[in-house]
Formats: sequence, C-alpha cells, structure tokens
Amino acid sequence: MLKKQPAGLSTLFFGYMLLTTLVLVVPLVGQIAHSVLMPVFAVGFMAAAREIGAGKPVMPGLLFAGFKGPALRKLCMLGVIHLLVFLAAGAIGVLFFANTDALRDATLADLQTNRDLVVESGLIPTMLTTALLYIPALLVISFAAPLVQWNGMGPGKALFYSFFAIKRTAGAFLVFAVSLFAITVLVLLLVRALFGFGTMGFALMRMFSEILYGVAHCALYVAYTHIFSTPPDGSASLDKR
Repeated sequence: MLKKQPAGLSTLFFGYMLLTTLVLVVPLVGQIAHSVLMPVFAVGFMAAAREIGAGKPVMPGLLFAGFKGPALRKLCMLGVIHLLVFLAAGAIGVLFFANTDALRDATLADLQTNRDLVVESGLIPTMLTTALLYIPALLVISFAAPLVQWNGMGPGKALFYSFFAIKRTAGAFLVFAVSLFAITVLVLLLVRALFGFGTMGFALMRMFSEILYGVAHCALYVAYTHIFSTPPDGSASLDKR
C-alpha cells in the first residue's frame, strides 16, 4: 500500500506525528489524550487503506475519519480501555520486577551509561513484562476499532468479536506480531548505533515509530477485510447500536 501511494500515506504519517507531538507537549493531559484517541486515529489509517484498495487517492483529511460520525464516543471508550490496559500492564511490570529504590534518583543519562544500574533496577524485565501484557491487548483494541466504526458495534461487542477473530487466526497474527517486533527492534538498534540517544537519534526513532504505527494499521485493515468484509464507501459509521 505504501508503494502504491507513498506520498498520500507519508502525508498521513507525518501529519499524525505532528499532531501527537503537539498533544504530548501538554504534561499528563496530553499523554492521556494520546492514549484515548489512539483508536480514533487507527480508523483514519484504516480508512486510507480502504481508499488505496478501491484505487482512490489518499487525502490528508482521512486522518480525521474517526472523528466524523456518531461512532466517535464509542471509539473514545475503546481509548479509555486502552489507557487502563497500558497502566495495568506497566503497574504489573513495576510491581514484580522494578527496583524502585535504584530508579528513584536515576536519570536517563545514568541508565544509558551504567549497565550495572540497568541490571540492578530490573528495568529490562519490567519493560518486557509490560510489553508482553500490553501488545496483545493493543492488537485486540486496534482490531476492534473498525468494528465500532464500520459495523456499528458497541465497544464491548467489538472487543469480543476482535478477540475471537484473532484467536481463531492466531498463527497468522503471531507471525504478524513477531515480524513487526523484529523490524522495530532491528531498526531502532541501527538508529541507536548510528546516532545514539541524541536529538537526531530520538527524532529518527520517533519518526520511524509513527510510520510503523500507520503501516501496522494498514496491515490490520487487510486482516479485517479477510475475516469480516470490505467496509462500505464513505467514512460514516453504520452505527447500528
């Protein structure tokens, strides 16, 4: 899809990156808003994938497809669930593995240069545990977003169908998740080796993460059409419930 319309999708990727950067500037409130709006923006990328599949041009306004129509409230409810899952996964990781005493006075520079501190703090098992709990839940929530937008389901029903759709095709989704994770790790390690954790390195990591976010949702759209059906034209939700 990116090869078919590189300019259109790239505009969406960088538009999303700009918007999230502006939102995240606001402490705490911006982070909460970013998590809550995640399913709303997911619909925008999937709407772009739908347009590419139909042979239509991708317009910048598609990024806001999830904000249009009566499904917005339900998508935001999915976003609240996403936020709660993220907080719960992080809390479990910290509770079981983090050494809060070692991390209390540590700075980012300390964690980058002091390997003993990283080991002592339990940071790596904490992050891995959080990821193992959070990523599957994120996949289910992201896959539920088009069911809310295009199939008119409520958040609970959409999560139910999303979970069992992924469960029934677990092999394919496992390959997808592992491939995505491997690509992410390899590219981030490459960026770190070439640019370190300086301003340039951080900017490139952020840019890549946003591009990968969009590409992943385009891939989820393809899975959605195979498991359910191709959604109708237009960005409006069917809103049957």
